[in-house]
This record gives sequence, structure tokens and C-alpha cells, in this order.
Amino acid sequence: MNVNTVRTLQHYRPGRRWRTQAPCAWLERGGIFNIPKYYSAPGPFVQRRQTCSGRNRCPLTWLPPQDLQALTFRLIGTDDMRDYEFQAHFCSPIYAFHHRYCTGEEGEIAFELRQTGTWLMLDRINCRCLGVADVERYGYSKGVLATDRVFRGNYIQMTCSSRPKCSEEDFCYVETPSTDGYIYGGRVPCICPKEYYCPIYFIRNKRIPQVNDGGRVISYGLRCKRRMY
Repeated sequence: MNVNTVRTLQHYRPGRRWRTQAPCAWLERGGIFNIPKYYSAPGPFVQRRQTCSGRNRCPLTWLPPQDLQALTFRLIGTDDMRDYEFQAHFCSPIYAFHHRYCTGEEGEIAFELRQTGTWLMLDRINCRCLGVADVERYGYSKGVLATDRVFRGNYIQMTCSSRPKCSEEDFCYVETPSTDGYIYGGRVPCICPKEYYCPIYFIRNKRIPQVNDGGRVISYGLRCKRRMY
């Protein structure tokens, strides 16, 4: 992680200058929602989040990834998370005239989400993603130590760039301590293979320190863990 990335993650704070938008509906498909034994309703799982005002309408069916009122993405963190696709729907178009299409370059951030309880809010849009977005980085609202037992990532930066598959020796999540010794976020350099997952929500005692020639810890990494099924 370069110096600029560390600085960006270190200064994640509530009350940012961009107008946060709450979704009017949350949709999920794949995983358990594709198994008739557990979910028999037609179409994806839909949860209404708020009522739109005036003539605005909240779409409640799955939309194409390029739709102007939706964000489509995948997450990581539990053994079944990669089985699912998620869509956040909004009462009105979320893109402005100045929003260009994403280039798909490595490290390009398409949009940023903020988690508040069970809600994912839209904090910022940088460019229009024509496909399904993936996690690029997590930011923490306050610094944590490597001994912290709980994952603190509540700011999520999403990318449209193609994500490489992790090998057996790769880290699926990398945290770089700041000069004050605290960790303010981490990045997702690759996606675990289908039979594995990146255990960020089970981070207790899983951080693997990486040291330089002088013995100083320069980063911590998590490796993919085999799924339970």
C-alpha cells in the first residue's frame, strides 16, 4: 500500500463533505436465494428501506448493472459471501453529468459505501461502473491495533477493475500500519478461489505480520480460508 493510500485510509472520518444517500431498496440474489428448498419466492430477495417522495419511484426488480438508479456489487468476508450479488436501489438517478465511465484500471475507485449498523449508505461516486463492482479497500473510522479482535471496516471503496484470483500463498487482505502504530484500513489485492473465502470478519489472531530486514512490521496479511461446505 503506498503512502497516499495510507493517508487516505487514515483520515476516514464521519461528517464528510459529500452528501450521503440512503438506498430505497436492498436486493440480493444467488446463494441461498437460488435454492428452492430455502427460498421459493420468484426473483431476488427484496427489502424496502424507505419511501420515495413525489413522483420518484423505487425499482423493486433486479436491474442491469449500468442502470442509473442502482449499484451492483459483491462483497467478501464470510464463507458464502461470494455466492451473492447485491444491488442498492435509489429513488432517483445517482449519477451526475460529470460522472465519467470507469476505465477499469487497477486501483480505480468507482464508488464508496459507508456501513451504519445493517445499512450500507452511498457516500461518494467517482465514475460509472458498467459491471459488477468488487471491494478494493476498507477504511476504519478509528485506528486499531493488530491485537484487535473485531473487524472495524465500515468504509468500503469499490472498484470495477478485474480482480485477480489469490494463490495459496497470496494475502487476500493486507493492512499497513501508520507511523503511529495504528491500522486505519486495508486493501483487497485478490479474490479467494471458489472453495475459499477471506476471513476478515473472523480476524481475531489471523493477522500474519510481515517484517523488513530491520525486524519492523511493515504490514499484516490474511490468507484465504477453506470454506466449510
